[in-house]
Amino acid sequence: MLSMLIFTACGGDSDDAPEAEATPTAVVTQAETQVVEEPTPTAIIVVPPKAPLIYTVQAGDTLGIIANSFGVPIEELAAENGIDNYNLIQVGQELVIPENEEEEEE
Repeated sequence: MLSMLIFTACGGDSDDAPEAEATPTAVVTQAETQVVEEPTPTAIIVVPPKAPLIYTVQAGDTLGIIANSFGVPIEELAAENGIDNYNLIQVGQELVIPENEEEEEE
């Protein structure tokens, strides 16, 4: 009986046992990492202009022979060098040879 009295005095109803309270838990989330890609630098290729081809007139040369040997029309060779009369070239004269369009296409 004494045990019953002590149990009751202490509020000893078995249904009155304290219930555990739920404690909030911290939820850890990982922030998204944003990757920013930097553009890859593009190489700039600078091609130097082609140096003009210069031919020095030799004894026995004609404008037609020179034009044929370089594969350019005589009209273009004369125009490039400011020649009005195809028969008036001199030994030692330097002629600028225009680029052959057929060679450029290859």
